[in-house]
Amino acid sequence: MLRNRDLNLLPVFDSLMQEQHLSKAAERLNMSQPAVSNALKRLRQGFDDELFVRTGRGLKPTQRARELHTQIAPALASIRESFEGREFSAENFSRTIDISMNHAVEHIWGEILLREARAQAPNLKWKLHPDYVDDIPARLKDGRLSYAVEYTPMPEDQFGSRLLLREGLTLICASDHPCANTGVTMEQFESLPQVSLVRRSGLIRTQNSRRTTPLEFLLGNALPERNIAVQMSSFVSVPHVVAATDLIAVVPSRLAKFLSDNGKLKCLPLPFDCPMIEVQLYWHRSRDNDPSHKWVVEMMSKTASSLGTADWF
Repeated sequence: MLRNRDLNLLPVFDSLMQEQHLSKAAERLNMSQPAVSNALKRLRQGFDDELFVRTGRGLKPTQRARELHTQIAPALASIRESFEGREFSAENFSRTIDISMNHAVEHIWGEILLREARAQAPNLKWKLHPDYVDDIPARLKDGRLSYAVEYTPMPEDQFGSRLLLREGLTLICASDHPCANTGVTMEQFESLPQVSLVRRSGLIRTQNSRRTTPLEFLLGNALPERNIAVQMSSFVSVPHVVAATDLIAVVPSRLAKFLSDNGKLKCLPLPFDCPMIEVQLYWHRSRDNDPSHKWVVEMMSKTASSLGTADWF
């Protein structure tokens, strides 16, 4: 039970994870090295795990230690903020942000997000998870995920949200494709060989758990029949494959921009109506009163808004 645990050991564990060196952790905690060593012994007994393995450079955390730290570190940070009553400082903010997003969003947004995050909060750590991990709502609730970037809705009563960006879809083909200058009719769209994503479960938070692709989810029954010749694991690679083959594909507009600007790819209008995709940032409402959360949301929102709206083609 919790009352039988020595919670004073948790800051020692946190410092050992931060420093990964016994004497440096002792200095950080203003404790003697034997005292930290004794605390580590008790931590090992309490968690029934070695937690840290000695190496020539210090201490290497075990997998169990890393998993524990992802849960313990945010709780300790919140407790410190509550007792110390200090204003939030991005420069001193040290926590791990676990966030899920699909590969296309990571490719489009990741560079500008992490550049800004590193500039403002150099001690902040990031762990980017794919958007098809199991049960994202449950992971947001129990803290395994801090945030989720989604184009599918979450229950409004449990999760807060912020619109990050709007993304258009475009039809692409190689610049020397027979349809490059004429466009693609609906009949051609249904017959020409295409690239699609592999169907996955876990993308959609609905009662229907069937495996699907993002395009199939967004358009449902309105999606025309397709002649799928190649299935790939990520949107990011699709434009490069299309530019080198006779295949066509539907991809987020920003992914096609570089190859289109270089003249290797032609972007064409879709032969059917398709709304803009609204990409939302979600979090569990238990984070709402955390000053660091407010900073993270504003920083992510600002970097995403700098991308503008992808509706060029």
